[in-house]
Amino acid sequence: MSLFPPQHARLPGDRFAPVAIPGLVWAYRFREGYAAETLDMAEIPAALAAEDGWLWLHFSLTDKLARTYIAGLTQLPEPARTLLVAGEEQLGLDTAEEAIFGVFADFAHDMDGPTQDVGRLRFALTERLVVSGRRHPLRSVEDIRRAVDKGLAVRDASGLIEAIIDRFCDAVARLAAEMTDELDRIEDHVVADLVASERARLAPVRRTSVRLHRQLASLANVFRDWEEREEQATSALRIDAGRLASRLESLDQDILGVQDRAKLLQDEVAARLADETNRSLRALSVMTALLLPGSLISGIFGMNVHGLPFTESPGGFWIVFAMGGGATALFYWILRRIGAGLRF
Repeated sequence: MSLFPPQHARLPGDRFAPVAIPGLVWAYRFREGYAAETLDMAEIPAALAAEDGWLWLHFSLTDKLARTYIAGLTQLPEPARTLLVAGEEQLGLDTAEEAIFGVFADFAHDMDGPTQDVGRLRFALTERLVVSGRRHPLRSVEDIRRAVDKGLAVRDASGLIEAIIDRFCDAVARLAAEMTDELDRIEDHVVADLVASERARLAPVRRTSVRLHRQLASLANVFRDWEEREEQATSALRIDAGRLASRLESLDQDILGVQDRAKLLQDEVAARLADETNRSLRALSVMTALLLPGSLISGIFGMNVHGLPFTESPGGFWIVFAMGGGATALFYWILRRIGAGLRF
C-alpha cells in the first residue's frame, strides 16, 4: 500500500492543497523565453502535467519518505528510479527509455562553508524532468542553484548536468591552485632548512590530491565511455561528454603533478629530518664516549679499598683530576684522527 495518496489529492473544503512532497529541497521550472521559476509544492503537479518547459526537482535522500516518493515517479524509467533511491556510490552514467541517469562526484558543503570532502550526486533526467538527490549538501549543486536564482540561462535538462560538472571542475581547479601555492611555501621553507613543521603541512595536501585523482580519473573514464556508446548518439538528450572528459583529464594531470610534487617534498623533508636526527645522535654518542675515560678513572679512584694511590697526598684530588682530563683529551684526539670529531 502506497504511503502517499495521488499527487492531485484534495483536502476537504472549497480550497485544496496537494500532498506535501517529502524531502524536496527545491523545485524550478525552465521555459524557453522565460526566467527560471521557483515552484511551490502546490505548483509542481500542474508543472509536471504541462507540455512546455522542463522541471528540476532536488531531494535530500536521507529522508526515507523522499526515496519512497521518487520510487513512485512514473515519469522516470524503473532503472533510473532504482539508482536514485539505492545507496550506490560508484560513479557512472547510463541510459534507459530516453532517460539518462547516473552518479557524479561533488564537494560537500556544510554549515561552515565548502569542504574538501567529496560526496555523491545522484540524478536522472528526461527531456521534461530532472530529478537529483544527495545525502549531504553539495557545493556545485548549490552554486548552480544560486546562479539560476540570479538569472543563469540553462538550455535544457542535460545542460543543467553539464553546468554542475563544470562548476565541480572549477572548484577542482581552484583547489589545485591553492595546493600548488601551499607547496611553493613549503618548498621555500625546505630550501631554507626550516623543516620542523612541514611534514604536518604536506600530509593534507598529499591526502587531498590522492582522493581527487581517484574521483577525476573515474569521472573522465565515465564520460569517455559515454562518448563511445551508440545509444547516446541516438538519444534526444545530448551531454557534451568529449569536452567534459577532456577537461577532467586535464585537471587530473594537474592533480597528479601536485601529488608527485608533494611526494617528492615529503621524501625530502623526511630525509632532512632523518639527517638532523642522525647528527643529534652522533653528537650524543661522541659526548658519551668523551665521558668514558673520566668516568673510568673516577670509578677506579672511587673504590673503597686499601692501596689506592694519592689517598694520603695533599694534592691527590688534583692529580686524579688531571689524569681524567688528560685521558679525555687523549681520547678526543684519537676520535679526531679516525674522523669522528665533535662536529654537529
